[in-house]
Amino acid sequence: VLYCTNADCLAKKIKSFSLFVSRDAMNMEGLSEATMEKWINEGFLTEPADLFKLSTQKDAIVNMEGFGEKSYENLTASIEKARTTTAERLLYAIGIPNIGVATAKLITKAFNADMEKIRHASAEELTEINGIGEVMAKAYVEFFEKEENQRQLDHILAEVCLEKTESTTEATLEGKTFVVTGSVFQFKNRNELKAYIEERGGKVAGSVSKNTDYLINNDNMSSSSKNKTAKELGIPIITEEEFLAMVQ
Repeated sequence: VLYCTNADCLAKKIKSFSLFVSRDAMNMEGLSEATMEKWINEGFLTEPADLFKLSTQKDAIVNMEGFGEKSYENLTASIEKARTTTAERLLYAIGIPNIGVATAKLITKAFNADMEKIRHASAEELTEINGIGEVMAKAYVEFFEKEENQRQLDHILAEVCLEKTESTTEATLEGKTFVVTGSVFQFKNRNELKAYIEERGGKVAGSVSKNTDYLINNDNMSSSSKNKTAKELGIPIITEEEFLAMVQ
């Protein structure tokens, strides 16, 4: 794997901002990578918290090519909306290596959405969470050991309001690991099904392994590699209907 070690790499900065504003993160609409690259070059953006301070650059922004008063108003409205968010969205948004949407949810849930506990979690505490291994925990701790990352998080927290998401859904799938493949019919798409599983305490993995409890596939006669692996390992292949019957 090729990995850029330059902390000031422009491409890495653009991608980190792109992650921060993405739908599963802070969900700031109307911010393309090309636009953010311009703003980085202009010095408007040096860290994520600067996105919440773009009003100070209004005159320059409305006079940029492709922008105007209406675009600026839409942008600022989206940014203001993003000021109210959740700990899990923010944890994913700051770009910790190996921490995706699902893992951010697991960590947030384990620490009851307490950002102070989340940012100071030890490797031992993290590995106690089902689904987090030593490699992931080590990268997580190393990220927060860097003063610059903690400083930038402080700046973001000064700009946002974190809502606690009180889940009233019973954790009926706690401790169960699922893999989802093929077409779905009871949900809009596979992502909606994955979210449904995670809301009920289950975990969704990307590939079938000995740790998988169920493979959800409406075509259990499929010759896909996931079906083949599940059959070899003796893992039950269930349809959406069978899955929903299990939950109810």
